[in-house]
Amino acid sequence: MDTQTLIRLIIGLTMTAIVGVLAVKRILWLTKLISSGQPTADERGRKNHLGERIANQIKEVFGQTRLLRWSIPGTAHFFTMWGFFILATVYLEAYGVLFDPKFHIPFVGKWAILGFLQDFFAVAVLLGVIVFAIIRMRAEPKEHGRASRFYGSHNGGAWLILFMIFNVIWTYALFRGAAVAVGNLPYDKAAFFSHAMGSLLRPLGMHTNEIIETVALLLHIGVMLVFLLIVLHSKHLHIGLAPLNVTFKRLPNALGPLLPMESKGIYINFEDPAEDAVFGHGKIEDFTWKGYLDLTTCTECGRCQSQCPAWNTGKPLSPKLLIMDLRDHLFAKAPYIFGDKNPTADALVDTEGGLEMTHADDEHHVPESGFGRVPENSPLQATRPLVGDAEALGVIDPDVLWSCTTCGACVEQCPVDI
Repeated sequence: MDTQTLIRLIIGLTMTAIVGVLAVKRILWLTKLISSGQPTADERGRKNHLGERIANQIKEVFGQTRLLRWSIPGTAHFFTMWGFFILATVYLEAYGVLFDPKFHIPFVGKWAILGFLQDFFAVAVLLGVIVFAIIRMRAEPKEHGRASRFYGSHNGGAWLILFMIFNVIWTYALFRGAAVAVGNLPYDKAAFFSHAMGSLLRPLGMHTNEIIETVALLLHIGVMLVFLLIVLHSKHLHIGLAPLNVTFKRLPNALGPLLPMESKGIYINFEDPAEDAVFGHGKIEDFTWKGYLDLTTCTECGRCQSQCPAWNTGKPLSPKLLIMDLRDHLFAKAPYIFGDKNPTADALVDTEGGLEMTHADDEHHVPESGFGRVPENSPLQATRPLVGDAEALGVIDPDVLWSCTTCGACVEQCPVDI
């Protein structure tokens, strides 16, 4: 084993092991949180019509039909999503190259069509990032205020994701170009982008390109691993959760009459209700597991907000901010739901002896958002009411709820079937 390969193995596998442990820990935590929600009264109703649900997966996830209702961002997202499916084969190759510089995927690893698709989608993803950046700059909330569908979203996190996708592509280009220059790439000229990069790097010489290949390979893997952790701690959870949410979506879309009220997975008998029956949702723990899945799947894209008649007539209701507030409150209250923390009288007071009321300078906090009334890490998250005005520290203001016209525009627009 030569020095280059040994360096690749030690650094590459060490990074993967560390991030793998952190990622599994986060996934288990999220699974525990979502599954801690109340059961639904009709569990089977979320899991029946298997054929239709599979068809929905193909149509909405792989076909991106809901996103393509908006042509330009939908097309950019379509190619970005499929780009990551195809580029998964590149990461399979990258891990193989840690062990063998001339590794290729068995059976298909030298097919010209695979090399072409990898390069085509790498370029398509790069163009998609540019499109997304232009869309965000043209709809900058600081300039357009409430008129921007990104008003109230965690916009810094969105820019970070675009930056990370860009890092995936340039490290891909550098790694593949160096592989071409040293003769390790298993694809012919059909991998047009890689060979173009190889032509640029070839004058640097064999030894230099071997070093570039090693550095770029480790950077390419490292970027992916950091990207994974960012996704697991951000609104981009939808990458993994949206397919699940689509699977368990409401069928049919129009449910007809108002469904019966339920508590703890049992329909409430109003003539003889159970003593422990909970009417409605007074705290976040009253939501079902599907409600938790909805909250954690939100992409903060703002399509619902842009179509909401209440929001567009100056009311305080934004469907997006409503979901975001509930989700952020769920995450903030999770340690208390799990019993990891117990709010005490001492914990609720600051050093001056009064209640700690100052909220953190949270990026997405806007007047229409109730979550920011209390700091995210404050023990008050355990006891604050779900619905209440500013004085009561409610997560959702009553005026937000009363602004809803129940028109269903938000449900119709949501690309992840919340």
